[in-house]
Amino acid sequence: MPGPLLGLIPATHTPFDADGRLDLAAVPRQAELFRESGISAVFVAGTTGEWASMTVDERMALCDRWTEAAGDSLKVAVHIGHHCQAEAITLAAHAKKSGALAIAAVAPSYYRPATAADLVDFLAPIAEAAGPLPFYYYEIPMMTGSKLLTSEVLREARSRIPTLRGMKYSHGDLIDLQECVQSDGGALDVLFGMDDYLTAGLSMGVRGAIGATYNFAARHFQGLIRSFEAGDLRAAREKQYAAVRLVKVLGRYGFFPASKAVMGMIGADCGPVRPPLRPLGRDETAALARELKTLEILDRPLRVLD
Repeated sequence: MPGPLLGLIPATHTPFDADGRLDLAAVPRQAELFRESGISAVFVAGTTGEWASMTVDERMALCDRWTEAAGDSLKVAVHIGHHCQAEAITLAAHAKKSGALAIAAVAPSYYRPATAADLVDFLAPIAEAAGPLPFYYYEIPMMTGSKLLTSEVLREARSRIPTLRGMKYSHGDLIDLQECVQSDGGALDVLFGMDDYLTAGLSMGVRGAIGATYNFAARHFQGLIRSFEAGDLRAAREKQYAAVRLVKVLGRYGFFPASKAVMGMIGADCGPVRPPLRPLGRDETAALARELKTLEILDRPLRVLD
């Protein structure tokens, strides 16, 4: 039976003010943009949300603001992963109390689990702290450095984490992705986290996607999904290539600072990134806007800076 997270889900930016402090007043602007774009769920405090640069208190406050701003129209999934198991347990329990619909957690990346069993030992008490909320394992080896196969983690976790609902799979290993989709007879949800690979994920049976570019290009990707589901693979491929171009443009300026700059240019300003990331300067932002304007892919018109 499908879980609560399906379709296109933005990995939200965490808003900070000019001094780097948490700016919770910006959250309703983000929520307004998502409703306008036909989004029904959000993923809060993930990699795009700079979770590793935030305190536990800030992450709990952000969770509370999102569950308030979401109302009845947006489902809120919260990333509660942490290098410290006790802190992750605190965040998981808080997410449940706050009214989140689901939680997710990455593998710890400083002291790394050596086996799938070790990782599940770490994750199981975290998931239990938020029970009965659905738990999603968040696989993102480009950030965690994990060498474990996600399919092996799922096999280990299926019998030991009763609330396991699926995973967010931010990895380009399409062979392991197929194993995950087929895991337990296809009973688990696979939320694909590679915006520039989305068509490949759809062809393998993923039922949803979580990504940074869905913050500001959701309608384009929704059109891609519709084309794929209608069997118009040519149109889906064309839309996928446009998305690849978008990701490449953002990457040239630094993907995370650039994607956050886009939010400001479409009227949902989330402020700067936190160190050690470096925000774009005025000239860089203007150059980025000029490049993006040629793609005609964003949900709102860009305000191109002079």
